[in-house]
Amino acid sequence: MANVLVFERAAPSFAAGLAKRGHHIVYRANESNHCPGCGRSHWYIGRVSAECGFCGTAVPLAEASWHEASPIKSSATARSANVADQRRFQRTSAKGRELQLLVDGSPTSFALHNISEGGVMGDQVADLSPGAKVHVRFEGGILVPAVVRWAEDGLVGLAFIDPIILDRSQAAN
Repeated sequence: MANVLVFERAAPSFAAGLAKRGHHIVYRANESNHCPGCGRSHWYIGRVSAECGFCGTAVPLAEASWHEASPIKSSATARSANVADQRRFQRTSAKGRELQLLVDGSPTSFALHNISEGGVMGDQVADLSPGAKVHVRFEGGILVPAVVRWAEDGLVGLAFIDPIILDRSQAAN
């Protein structure tokens, strides 16, 4: 690999910061990208990196990001207080509403606490453990596949496999 010298006229602090940071090669979507190893432009694109189809050089995607997961709290109330601002979908209270939960095909009543486009929270039924696959039967017989995300303190949280569309109009409430 040849050394590359960069001469520039810039403020000394900017040049020092550039020298510490170095040159970062990234794959940019919707642009012509040439491999820094061989110069060709055939890529295998992954979630966080792109790999040259000819020489195997890997470079990170410019659009990829990394997020640190927050630790899980021991109680459902502590979780809802700390994670409420991180939720992807707005929760709607559903107290008093009962649906059916199909666990291994067997229907069981499921008392809801809240619902969103991404999932539901309700009273614990059977021996559900995180990762278990179930179906939620809504009024009208619509079956929605879901996965148990957590179960503690007599409650269970289910995440729908694909988000659903909720009617949030005043007439529906």
